[in-house]
Amino acid sequence: MSSIVVGSGVLAETVVGLLCAAGRRVSLVAPSGKVNALKFDSSVIKAILQEDSEKKIPFEFIDDIRQQQKLADKNFKKINVTTDISKIEAADQIIDACSADESSLFINTAKAVPNATIISLNGEKSPIHSNHVSVKMYSPIHETKTAKMFTNSKVSKKTLEEVNQLLDSMGLTVLSEEDSRVADRLVLDMQQVEKSSSLSKLISTLVTPLNAPATPSMPKEQYLLF
Repeated sequence: MSSIVVGSGVLAETVVGLLCAAGRRVSLVAPSGKVNALKFDSSVIKAILQEDSEKKIPFEFIDDIRQQQKLADKNFKKINVTTDISKIEAADQIIDACSADESSLFINTAKAVPNATIISLNGEKSPIHSNHVSVKMYSPIHETKTAKMFTNSKVSKKTLEEVNQLLDSMGLTVLSEEDSRVADRLVLDMQQVEKSSSLSKLISTLVTPLNAPATPSMPKEQYLLF
């Protein structure tokens, strides 16, 4: 199974890293003005692959550190980075992680691989065909590992199952419609909190005790002075 991620920036690179860690063949197609395909380097992708290698090779002996790094480097080199659409090979999915000024790149990529399932990550887009699904990944993606999938009558059941399986392989949990509504409200509320210093202070005060380790109470007799 293989996937093409179209776009540049943190969103595209995070998705590439998660796909690569899941063992999928993945290509990153990005504008030549933003990405140097010959000297491509991404701290975002490398951090994801490093964490994945540490999970696959738990640290027990000093040589494990070298093996972890070796696996992470090997997986990073497997990623096909290109700025030339003519070099695109057939793929199962095209993932649209483009910014507004990169939309033409996505359109041309979709034309070059017409039979691929399309997954749009930039909001709920009108489906191009029955194999087009919109997905929202909650930021920060690598930490939340949570996504919302927009469904409509035009999307085939087979496509929905395929996208669900893909997201699951990336370690992402797809929220139910009810849970996604709650998540969206939480995101909006947190955005309002960030705009208010008073609310930010309140949230910090409320959350800190929840995260602090429990300190066992000392019997009164142990600290009384005689």
